[in-house]
Order: sequence, then structure tokens, then C-alpha cells
Amino acid sequence: MEPAMTRYAPALFTLLAALVAVGCSADWHTRDADREVYGIVAEKEADALGRVRSFNIRPRPDPDEVLRATEAADPADPKAADPAADPAKPAAPAGPVPSGGPNPNPAAAEAGAEADRLLEEKAPDLEAVIPAELPPPVPEPPPDAVRLTMADALRVAVASSRTYQGRKEDVYLTALALTLERYLFRPHPFATGTVDYTSDFTTGTGRSRSYDPGADIGFSQQLADGAVITGGLGLAALKFLNKELGDTVDSTLDFTLSQPLWRGAGRKIVQENLVQAERNAIYSVRSFARFEKTFAVGVASEYLRVLQQRDAVMNAWNTYQSLRESRAQAEWLARAERQAEFEVDQARQSEFTAYNRWIVERERYINAVDALKLTLGIPVETEIALEPAELDRLHEAGVQQTEAPLDKATQTALGTRLDLANTRGGVDDARRKVVVAEDGLKGDVDLVASTGYGPRASNPQSARIAFSRGDYVVGFDIDMPVDRLTERNALRQTQITLQAAGRTLEADRDDVILAVREAHRRLEQARESYEIQKRSVLLAERRVESTRLLIQAGRAKQRDVLDAERDQLEARNGLTGALVDHTIAQLEFARDVGTLRVDGKGQIHGWTLTDDGR
Repeated sequence: MEPAMTRYAPALFTLLAALVAVGCSADWHTRDADREVYGIVAEKEADALGRVRSFNIRPRPDPDEVLRATEAADPADPKAADPAADPAKPAAPAGPVPSGGPNPNPAAAEAGAEADRLLEEKAPDLEAVIPAELPPPVPEPPPDAVRLTMADALRVAVASSRTYQGRKEDVYLTALALTLERYLFRPHPFATGTVDYTSDFTTGTGRSRSYDPGADIGFSQQLADGAVITGGLGLAALKFLNKELGDTVDSTLDFTLSQPLWRGAGRKIVQENLVQAERNAIYSVRSFARFEKTFAVGVASEYLRVLQQRDAVMNAWNTYQSLRESRAQAEWLARAERQAEFEVDQARQSEFTAYNRWIVERERYINAVDALKLTLGIPVETEIALEPAELDRLHEAGVQQTEAPLDKATQTALGTRLDLANTRGGVDDARRKVVVAEDGLKGDVDLVASTGYGPRASNPQSARIAFSRGDYVVGFDIDMPVDRLTERNALRQTQITLQAAGRTLEADRDDVILAVREAHRRLEQARESYEIQKRSVLLAERRVESTRLLIQAGRAKQRDVLDAERDQLEARNGLTGALVDHTIAQLEFARDVGTLRVDGKGQIHGWTLTDDGR
């Protein structure tokens, strides 16, 4: 009859192989780590932020898929927000052209005519410098370009930004380190086994064959006060295939205990690494929440700056068109002998300057859009189109005076700023490190105890343990604090670190106060600047209109028109800049005070340009 062990050996090895395959599966371990880490992050978010949000570090999605998912604007009329003036040659200026009259000074007329001839000979050919057909005032995206509102841009940035993904991974890795520290204070089971097959040849008795299986199972456990308990059960069997030799079974049971009584004793000392890891996880969650606010403000600011640059392109284009008309008007007036040729050249030179300014501003806009793509985390070659109407929404929302008094805002910031809370926690950490370093100066006195039980000698076929025949050992391991130079130096380092942590807290507190005060002043200054620029634009537009009428009546010089056009351009750019500055200052003020709230999709709560504010 086939021996039982021989009969079941293949099944046993198959079972062991299956267990090893399941236990070593990389996917299983990855999912297990994610489950534990995500639970820790949720726990720390509830403690540090008072809310729990969805957190994961899944691989960054395809940017094209993100863009398609977030496209919200209607692409049917991509040129609706890009009104472009006709780039063709300007027609004759509107209104009657005054006729010329006789020159009362013949000598002056002759000198003026000579000067006009010289200037006319050196006048540049406008047609050779400025192409007849110009590109659109603002670069037009292709029909398949993705239109992004502010809310869309924030969503894309959260989903695709490399920097954002990296900061999320920092949170994950910090929580992952905590799982190890928690694991150290949990029971650690172990199970090992061996199976040996032996075939011996002995003269006189012939060949003997045997299976020698063995197994050890047990656990180890570190307690919160420093004690370490280990227990193990061993089972060894020798099964001869030759029945006349018989079988033997041995089993052992042992326990050990190690308890520190002096150095390394007590929960504060033993669990210091665990406590620090727990606090590091909270710090990481706070830092990421702070980063989310800074990141959202940064993306929103860059988006608005790109729109500001787009507005500067349109203003430069409109100024160029206006100066083309002024140059044409100057040429008509010169033919009517109501304007000198040098004034015509002034108009031409101003047209050159305006054209060049438009080209430069246009290139700056293209570069700004490309830079925004990098911030959003999408390929530079991807075609996107921003929503110019976002500036109109800001105008409609208006610019309000700051509601929060400076003193109240400062106190709010000191109580809510997450980075400052981390700095305060760093001081507490440094104090604990000093206590641990002081404990390191002590000597080692450890209580050590062990017990072991073997099998009953009367029946080798039985695996029953003889508890009445156990071995017991109790003693102390002592190491007196004779040489503690390393520990002494560690103590001084922690003491100095504590002093430095206190200074860092003072500096960070002052930095928070300074940031709030500066943000408050920027907000007030931006509001006042916006009100001034609104009036400046009205004056500049009226000045341009009146100067054009005066030059037709012969009561103004060409330089007056050019100066008025330049001032109008600066006023319009200044108005948009003041609006954008005030909007960014509002976001930065809320960020620095700590009241800005950003959700998991990057939307800023209560803001006009995000989903939560519409």
C-alpha cells in the first residue's frame, strides 16, 4: 500500500505553491497598501481639516481625455469674442477736409516747401513695411480647439498637473511610512516549514527511505510599554517508508519576554517614532491642503494674466487701426496744405510704432498661452482657447471695498493658517525629542524571562507536549551608563533644535502677519487703482475724440492726436490690469488669511469664475 505521505505529497506541494502565489501577488499588495493608506489619509483629513475628501494617486490620465471631458463652451462660434477690425487700407477720413488758403508769407512758404520735399524724399514706404493682408488681431484657434473657462482650467490643472500629482504622492508616501510604524505594534505571526526526503544505504540492513517534515508557527508582539513577547510552536516528524523502522514525532512550545525597566521603558519613549509618524501624516495633509489653495490661486492668476495679455493685444490692434486713420487724415490735410509734411511723418512713425507694438503684444500672448499649458499639465502642441468673457464677468461683479478689518484678518490668519499649525507642531515635536534624548542617558536594565516545553519521552509517536516538564528562566540584563558621549551629544542637539524650532515659530508667525498686511494693502491699492483707471479711460476716449475734431478744424497739432492715442492705450491697458490685479489680490488675501476654500476639483468656493460661484 502506498504510504500516506507519498500519496498526499503532490497535493500538499500544490497547495503550498498556490498560497505562495497568492501571498506574493504584486497587485494584491498594491491594493492592500492603497486601502490602508487611503484610510489613514481620510482619518487625518477629518482630524486636521474637519472634512474628508476623495483621495487617490491613480496614474495621471491622458490630458486629451481630460480636455474632452471638461470642454464646456459652445465651439459653434469661436470668433464671437474676437471682433477684428478690417485690416484693409483705411478709407478717407470721415468728415469734410478743410480747403487750403493762400500762404501769407511767401518766404516761409518756399522754405516750408523745400522742407516738405526733403521729408517726402526720405519718407518710408508704408506698403513695403506693413503687409497688405494682416493676420487676425488675436491668434484664432482651430475649430477643434478646446475652449476652457476658468472653472475648466482649474479642473484640468488638478487632473493633469505634474506638480499637483507629485504633491499628492508625497502625502501617500508619508501615510505609507505610518503603516510601518503601526505594524510594529501589531502581532507578527510567522509560519515556516520544511520537507526533506532521505534515502540512506547501510551495509547489512539495506536502503532506508524517509520523509522528514517540520513546521514552526508562532508570533511576536511589541507592547506599548516596551515589552516584547515571542511565542513559537515547533513540530518535527520523521516518517520511515520502511515500516519496521517506525515513525517519530517531536513538538516544542516556547515563550520569551523582554521588558525594559530603565532606559527605553514607558509609552512616551517606546512609541515616539509612532507618534512622530502620526503627526507627520497630519502635517502632510495640512501641507497639501495649503498647497491646493496656493496652486488654485496660481492657476487662476495665470489664466487671468493671459486674458489681460489678450486684452492688451486687442487694445494695441485698435490703437494701430486708429493711427492708420490718423495717418490717412494727416495725408489728406497735407495735400490740402493745412498740415506740414513733418506732421505726416510723425503720424507715419506712430503707425509704425503701433504696428510693432501690436506684433510684440501678439507674440507675448502666444507665449503666455503656451506657458499656461505647461501649468495645466497638457502638451504644448494642444490647441486651447480661453474664454474672454471671463473678464466681462469680473466687470459685472464689480470691485468692492475690503470687508475684513486688518486686525480681525490677522487674528483669523494666526488661527487658521495650516502651515503655521505645522510649525507649532514642530515645536511640540522638538520638546518630545528632548525627553527621548534624556532617556538615552540612562542605563539598561531589562527583565528577561523564557519558558519552553518539549514532548513526552514515553511516547515518541505522540506530539503531545509535557507541560509538567517545562524549562523556566528568569533574569536581568544590566548595562550601566558608564559611556554616554553619543547620547550626551544627541541631547545637546535636541536642545538646540528645540530653541531653533521656537525661533522658526516666531519667524513664521511674523511672516503670516506681514503677508496678511501686504495682501490687505495690495487689495486696497488695486481697488483705488481700478476706480482711477475707469475715469482715466473715459477721459482718454473723450480726449481722442475731441482732438480729432480739433485737428480737422486746424486748432490742434498731429502730436496732440498721437499723444491722446498713446494715453488712451495706456488707460485701457491700465484698466484691465487694475481689474486683474484686484481679482488676484482678493484671492491672495483670502489665501493668506486662510479662509480660501478649494474643493478636490480645484474649484474656489464662492468665486464668480468657478462652478461654486455661479
